[in-house]
Amino acid sequence: MIKPPYDLRCEYLFNPICIDIRKPRFSWLLTHEERNQTQSAYHIIVSSDKNLSKSENGDVWESGKVISENNVNITYEGNPLESDKSYFWRVKWWDKKGEESEYSQINHFGTAFIDESYWKAKWISRSEFIDKKMRRQFQYKSGKRGLIGRLREVHAVYLRKEFSISKEIEYAKAYVCGVGYYEFKLNGKKVGDRILEPAQTDYNKIALYSTYDITDCLKKSNAIGVILGNGRCIELFGYDYPKLILQINIHYKDGMNEVICTDNSWKISNGPIQENGIYYGEIYDARLEMPGWDEPNFDDANWREAIIVEGYNLASQMMQPIQITKSLKPIELSSPKPGTYVYDFGQNFTGYVKLKVFGPRGSEVKLRFSELIYEDGNINTATIGGAPTTDTYILKGEGIESFEPHFTYHGFRFVELTGFPGVPSLNTLEGLFFHSNVPKVGNFFCSNNLINQIHTNIIWGQLSNLMSIPTDCPQRDERHGWMGDAQLTVEEAIFNFNMVKFYAKYLRDIKLCQREDGSLSDVVPPYWSFYPADPAWGTAYVTIAWYLFWYYGDIRILEEHYEGMKKYVEYLTSIAKESLIYFGKYGDWCPPSNIVSRKTPIELTSSWYYYHDVHFLAKIAHVIGKQEDHEYLLNKAKEIKESFNTKFLTGVYDVVKHSPTDRTISQTSNILPLYLDMVPQGKKKKVLSTLVNTIKEDYSYHFDTGIIGTRYIFDVLSENGYPDVIYKMVNQKSFPGYGYMIQEGATTLWERWEKLEAGGMNSHNHIMLGTVDTWFYNTLAGIKSLEPSWKLLKIKPFIPTTMNYASATIKTIKGFISSSWEKLECDLKLTIKIPVGCNAEVWIPIEDESCVIMEGDVAIWSNNENIKQSDDIEFSKIDDNHVIFNIGSGFYQFIIQHK
Repeated sequence: MIKPPYDLRCEYLFNPICIDIRKPRFSWLLTHEERNQTQSAYHIIVSSDKNLSKSENGDVWESGKVISENNVNITYEGNPLESDKSYFWRVKWWDKKGEESEYSQINHFGTAFIDESYWKAKWISRSEFIDKKMRRQFQYKSGKRGLIGRLREVHAVYLRKEFSISKEIEYAKAYVCGVGYYEFKLNGKKVGDRILEPAQTDYNKIALYSTYDITDCLKKSNAIGVILGNGRCIELFGYDYPKLILQINIHYKDGMNEVICTDNSWKISNGPIQENGIYYGEIYDARLEMPGWDEPNFDDANWREAIIVEGYNLASQMMQPIQITKSLKPIELSSPKPGTYVYDFGQNFTGYVKLKVFGPRGSEVKLRFSELIYEDGNINTATIGGAPTTDTYILKGEGIESFEPHFTYHGFRFVELTGFPGVPSLNTLEGLFFHSNVPKVGNFFCSNNLINQIHTNIIWGQLSNLMSIPTDCPQRDERHGWMGDAQLTVEEAIFNFNMVKFYAKYLRDIKLCQREDGSLSDVVPPYWSFYPADPAWGTAYVTIAWYLFWYYGDIRILEEHYEGMKKYVEYLTSIAKESLIYFGKYGDWCPPSNIVSRKTPIELTSSWYYYHDVHFLAKIAHVIGKQEDHEYLLNKAKEIKESFNTKFLTGVYDVVKHSPTDRTISQTSNILPLYLDMVPQGKKKKVLSTLVNTIKEDYSYHFDTGIIGTRYIFDVLSENGYPDVIYKMVNQKSFPGYGYMIQEGATTLWERWEKLEAGGMNSHNHIMLGTVDTWFYNTLAGIKSLEPSWKLLKIKPFIPTTMNYASATIKTIKGFISSSWEKLECDLKLTIKIPVGCNAEVWIPIEDESCVIMEGDVAIWSNNENIKQSDDIEFSKIDDNHVIFNIGSGFYQFIIQHK
């Protein structure tokens, strides 16, 4: 019997309890001992009780036997789901021969509040916050933000409520949203391990609540404790003050239910967390601690009553939370001057440090954070902008004390410790790395240590900038969801992590920020209201939606956002002149030695992205059956292409120069039209050869691209037969290049190609140049998707003469895909794994007609012809010094023997 489905997912999540949509979708993975297998049918059952599921009784939904090869995003079609319930589901499948599996193991999903009316709780906060003048008495001015204004933030707010239960509990769930950030405690213990909850949104449009299973936390007497911090909920970003909504639903075994929720019976107070903000750090006065404040029987007579306030629209937070994923020990401790100690963690990362200290009451220990260090050993805070990034702990003087912040984070490698009572040790501080805990799905490794280090730097940089939104940087007083950074790195992120829930949430943020005229903000959520977006930034709406469909088969995403994307493209059309766009702000941002490009015109990048978005929206319209729109958009794209070539193409794509100071062409200007096949066929050869020659001769195999050109140069050169040129560029250790960053000590990627350590725009932890990582997977390992959901892929590794092996694995929505190659003494070994339901073109390199290709122990190619016919491996053709075979699912090992 075939093996049952495994790794069952509901809305891409494993056993979620937070579903707030009426028709969730199911996915599963398959494995089979035979090659070239596909699913021919499936049967899903959804049950209201685990015992019913065990007995294979789908009382909520029986799909019946459905003839389909699809095992991705199967829509629930059963009885209406109820809020605050648990459901159990299983699935079985039939292979292409009709053999049937057993049912899978039982998985479950829980609903949150599908109907908004299920909320009984009220938003509550501090009474003094209602009046703006009175609120000023509770605010502190934490610092300037350029010309935008001064940040006014409040000390942390502590809230509590006691309640009792007298019956046996079946299950209990808590639904919590506290903005800006909250920490939820029950009976003296923090519930869950989430950091910086809830996920960042434009609260005026929507706030996200999280769902917690608290069944095992409840006792006869209970106390809820919640701390509220500022986060983004401050006046500067268009909000008013921290507030809370919380509802606990208790289901008893006798069938009765009880609701505990926020109202004006809750108590409120100040506490030891004083100033707190993401840019400026946290002040914690341990002398003000209130032992037992979050436990039953605490005397809260001096606490004030909370009041009911206006709140926000709510939705369930169905994305991975921010969590601590790694603990780092410092590698070095130095003292550049008396009383000042500097820790080096050896890695630039995002988080904070945990402090252990023993000393007299009232001692103030200060922690300052930086990416850089001066030659004299003191920290260099130039790259953090106006963010002091200082945490302060005031001792209570009771033995060994421990402190870690609650509502802040820093981007840093170095920590300065001052005010420490005595001499610290390496064990005094522990670094805690946290980020949106997206599952790791990709792995890449090769024999080239420089490339491995580039890949490692990208992983650290990508995770450092996943903080419930795709941030630009984690260290300075910015940390916003710049759409340019997000759209450029979307493929790199998807190859390394399961990003579908993260990006689905971000697409909703984009949709909610859209104005009536269709325009978007460069920054989403629009904490900085930068309307309209540069077209190279606004394209994130279309680009991210497309890649969620392409790699996860998510048609619903396209349907939900189609009208918004169409509205955005219509906005671009409204500002276009003769099918070109002359508006832009950033263009090919950060080419070598510059912030803005001096060679690539803004109107070229903006017009190209106009074409890009129309081109991809046409594809999207076709996918979701909008044929009239599809035809219109195809014609519009043709118009834009013609205008683009008329305007920018002479012999090549170049700027008219009125000075002989620099006659080199713009790499980016020629990369972009090549990428989308916009170059007229008769001129493509010249454009391509000129681009390649200028890279070789004028730039000596170095990049002269900003973030946009860098994103596309890898595909353009590799797809047009020049992967060796890119390989040489990537391996450069001189400026500008990835190797140069590493030679200069980078442990993440920089914002700029050049090393800068003064003030200005020069973050040392940016991800926007991390697009090279896609090339590692696509070209060095050779894994490339040819159809949505990886149903058809190409395996065509590029094998440099100076490398001995490369390997990559990606856990896709269909299962594990892996490709590795290794040079043996005289042979080449290519090992491939293809999941059930997928097919692949395998491009096997041959040097000459004398090559023999073995698969396992069987010769399948010799004397320049296919000598073994097989149902598993079908010869296709010879092309570009490769023999191409078509294969289905399974494990394959090819040996290419050279005589």
